[in-house]
Amino acid sequence: MKTEYRFAEALKNMMAEVPLDSISVTSLCKKCHVNRQTFYYHFHDIYDLLTLVFLNEEIPHASDAKDVKELLKYIYAYYSKNKAFIDATLSSAGKELFEEFVHNVCYKMFLQFISKIQDSKKLHINDRKAIARFYAEAYSHSIIYYLANYKTKSLEGLMNCFLFESSNAFTDAVQRLLIIRSKQK
Repeated sequence: MKTEYRFAEALKNMMAEVPLDSISVTSLCKKCHVNRQTFYYHFHDIYDLLTLVFLNEEIPHASDAKDVKELLKYIYAYYSKNKAFIDATLSSAGKELFEEFVHNVCYKMFLQFISKIQDSKKLHINDRKAIARFYAEAYSHSIIYYLANYKTKSLEGLMNCFLFESSNAFTDAVQRLLIIRSKQK
């Protein structure tokens, strides 16, 4: 295993037990059985390492989601499996890294959902990206807010954050834009 990934795995394991702000480069190096110079050869600081963690993380099966509800299930399953690590990240200065990670997953999936809507290819890529960005921002922020602020968490609780959203709202938004763009031609 490459040194960078050994550090990443060690950081995740340590964060499951200790807050990120309490983890020192020295303790991390001790856990990996390397010296401090090795750490600084690869990373600027602990947050640089945490960035690597989230750049290489994946939410299992997220890319297989057929709709938003299924995507939320996969995100919650990922959270449940990595609860201690994510909770430690959410209560640290590295919170934005997890926020960006969730946002990127949502953005990618909303682009994928758009591509499955009939005639969506008629929309310019910038229109498709605008819709995906809008929904990714809304969903990722709500997901992060729920995970960071609710004491008792459950899949049902996460789903309840989106009860106001009809199951057709996303498809309707794409189809409305298709109509608007066709009238503009």
